[in-house]
Amino acid sequence: MTRTAREISVYGYYHVVQKGCGGQLIFEDADDRIYLIRLLASKCRKYDVNIIAWCLMDNHIHLLLDDEHVHLSDCMHSVTTAYAMYFNAKTGRKGPVFQDRFKSVPILNDDQLLNCVRYIHDNPAKARIGTASLYRWSSFSEYMGYPGICMTECVLGLLGDFLLSVPRENRIDIASVTALM
Repeated sequence: MTRTAREISVYGYYHVVQKGCGGQLIFEDADDRIYLIRLLASKCRKYDVNIIAWCLMDNHIHLLLDDEHVHLSDCMHSVTTAYAMYFNAKTGRKGPVFQDRFKSVPILNDDQLLNCVRYIHDNPAKARIGTASLYRWSSFSEYMGYPGICMTECVLGLLGDFLLSVPRENRIDIASVTALM
């Protein structure tokens, strides 16, 4: 069966969602999440795809990516293949880790871009895990001025004076995470 071609965004921005196969957990611990963050940083750099926002939930991930050079599919294939190999080797499982191919929704305007960032960061609250500022595994703290892997300036310019505090214990030290790449 032939797959439907992905819709291309004229602006290059996409909301990407990748789910675990059959709703299974794709992260067992912090090491798994850190491994995926490292993969995202290195593969996005390799394929010239910018990370605008991200959130790692237990059984799926949300990304807002800027793919000016139309390398999104190659980038995501590289990330999900490498992570599946790592996860299966670590856990002793066999077979797919991710369900189907990733979903990508083109971003068509500034309002949709801001709503997508908000939606990604609000995912933990919707899952009743905690507020965006208390959830460690998202780019929310990067939007509050802490270093990370995102290109937040493209969104922060649209937000104006948007300042919240993120408790220190809920920040990820992205510099130490990505320094080993």
